[in-house]
Amino acid sequence: MPKYSTRRIGAAEFELLIPLMKDCFGMDVNIQYFQWKYIDNPAGSFIGFIAIDNESEEVGAYYGVIPQKMLIDGTERTIYQSCDTMTHSKHRRQGLFKMLAMECYDFLKKNNELFIIGFGGADSTPGFIKFGWNHVFNFRYSFRPALFCKITAFASFSKSNFSEDPSFENLQQVTNKINSVNTIHSKRDATHILWRTKNNHFNYRFVFYKQKEEAIGYAIYYINDNKLILFDFVFSTNKCRKALLWYLSKIVSKNNYKAIIAYCQENGSKEKELKRSLFLINPFKKGPLTERTPFIFFADEEVMKKYQSPQQWQITSYDHDAL
Repeated sequence: MPKYSTRRIGAAEFELLIPLMKDCFGMDVNIQYFQWKYIDNPAGSFIGFIAIDNESEEVGAYYGVIPQKMLIDGTERTIYQSCDTMTHSKHRRQGLFKMLAMECYDFLKKNNELFIIGFGGADSTPGFIKFGWNHVFNFRYSFRPALFCKITAFASFSKSNFSEDPSFENLQQVTNKINSVNTIHSKRDATHILWRTKNNHFNYRFVFYKQKEEAIGYAIYYINDNKLILFDFVFSTNKCRKALLWYLSKIVSKNNYKAIIAYCQENGSKEKELKRSLFLINPFKKGPLTERTPFIFFADEEVMKKYQSPQQWQITSYDHDAL
C-alpha cells in the first residue's frame, strides 16, 4: 500500500488547508480567505490537489493554481498562476511536491489549458526549474526614501483633481486607458480590481487623478511596517505620474513613513517609470530591499520558446497572488 494518496480538493474542504498555511507560511487564515482567493475570483475557480497520509489521514501537501485573464498577442486568454504550494514539515522529502504538481499539469494539459505562471521562492524555484519551468526575469524593489518624498511634497497640485473613491466608474475609466506594447499582460477591469483588493491581509487604499471629471490614472497602496507600499499604479501622462506620486509623498511626509516601496519587473516599463521620479534600487547583494524574486512560467515546449524573452512580458505586483 502506498504511503500517500492524492486527489483533487473541493470548495467545501478548505479547512484542510488551514494547518498547512500555518505550518508553511506562519499565516493564520480562515475559510473566508480561501473563499475570496479560490472561488470568488471573476476569472474562475481554482484547481487544487492534496496528498493524504494513508496511515494518519493527515493532509501532507497541497498544490494548486488560480485562473487569471491575460492578453496574449492581443487575444484574451485564461492562464493559471501557481500559488500556495505547501508541504507540511512532518511530510517533507517524500516527493509530494512533484507528485501533486505533475497531477495538476496533467489535468490542465488534458483540458488544453497548460499555461502557468509563478513567482518563485528561494526553496521552490529550483524544483520548478527541474520540472522544465522557464525563469524569464526577476522582480525587485524600487523605493523613494522619505527625504525624497519631502522634497517632492513641495510641489503643488490642486486637491480637486484627486479622488479616493474606488467606484466602479472611476476604476473603469482608468482601465479603459491601459494599453501595453508588451505581448503578455493582465486583462484589467473594474470588477477584477474590486475583487483583487478584497484580500483581508491588507487594507488597500485608492487615489485617482482626474482631468475634467474623468479619472486618467490611479495608485493603489497600503501601509505596512511604517512604509507606503505602492501595490499598483497607472500613469497615463507625465503630469498624472508626478501628481499621484506627489499625493503619496505628502502621505509619507505627514505620517513620518520611511519610504514609498514598489515591487517591479526588473528593467520593465513600470520600473523605468518610477526611476524618472526619484525611485532608487539597491544594486548590492546585501542590505535592505535587495531581494530578487524569480518570475517563471510553464507551458508546452513550443509556447515556452515563443515567450522566453523578458521584453514580451509586462507583469506587475498586481499579478502576484500574495501582495
